[in-house]
Amino acid sequence: MSTVFITGGTGFIGRVVVRFARAAGLNLVVTTRSAEAASQLSCDGGVRALVCDLARPGAWQAEAARAEAIIHLAQPPTFGARVTRERALAYRALRMRMDAFLLTSLDKSSVRRVVYVAGTSYYGDVGRSLQDESVTPNPRGWGPYVAPAIETIPLYLARGLPIVQAFPGWVYGDGSWFRDYLLRPLAARKRYFTPSGPARIVSPIHVDDCARAILFLLDRGEIGARYFLVDDHPVESLDLARCAAAALGVPLKTRTAPKLAVRIQAGPVVTESLMCDANLSNARLRALGFQFNFPSIESGIPRVVAEFRERLSEEVAAPFAEGGDSAHHRERTE
Repeated sequence: MSTVFITGGTGFIGRVVVRFARAAGLNLVVTTRSAEAASQLSCDGGVRALVCDLARPGAWQAEAARAEAIIHLAQPPTFGARVTRERALAYRALRMRMDAFLLTSLDKSSVRRVVYVAGTSYYGDVGRSLQDESVTPNPRGWGPYVAPAIETIPLYLARGLPIVQAFPGWVYGDGSWFRDYLLRPLAARKRYFTPSGPARIVSPIHVDDCARAILFLLDRGEIGARYFLVDDHPVESLDLARCAAAALGVPLKTRTAPKLAVRIQAGPVVTESLMCDANLSNARLRALGFQFNFPSIESGIPRVVAEFRERLSEEVAAPFAEGGDSAHHRERTE
């Protein structure tokens, strides 16, 4: 059985990649920063977890070198806090180190494919007309801090590494930004804040389809090519909230936030990213034969909302179940 080395396998996208990879019968070596996450992964047959820091050389590099294929998802943590330019600069330097330690450890004669996962923020503001991967990048927001790592990839390709580049769009699911910034506030009937100015076009993808596409590229992606991982229907950013509110069965109450207020709350880097139009085509991915399970947010978001509700029900029920057991124990011992 072939071995796939996955970095960042416990992140929002990574854990779904691991789930689908296991279902496909692949033997996995998965890196994580967390000993607790490693313990959970190790309970699943066919998965071997490595607790390591990819920004430092170590024994993990030999593990990567022995793998037949690599999926590189890991990046420095950024989610959940205000992103200043200083923090973004630190992210840029750390990502370059992580990439270098991984990619220089690989043997071009033994690795079959490397799927390098970046993000469409590299392309920045490409305008409101539909664009494919050949469009000239216009990095904004996160783009300038991601660009140096991505623009180093041709050097590794020139050395013979079989790299395929994947650029996910706005990945949504019951986790990460979509849960914390959209589903939870909407479920609590809170107002949804939108930046002032014209509505921006974004290119979403359900996290399951994103994970499946990454694994698909591991077998079918053309070496040296780039692929946008986005669904069939780019939308205005507010459409994500409209669709989620409809699936939750709650009214969508919006409030416009001035750009300065967004900048103060989220930081300049995220604010600039929110001001970009990213109308992106998945034609190159589809031309390989990839089929989406959720080709639009109208098909994908209701599934996410159902999962969100089920998880909330389990969270609410758990304390009562524990309390009931404790009460029953007290009745028997008093």
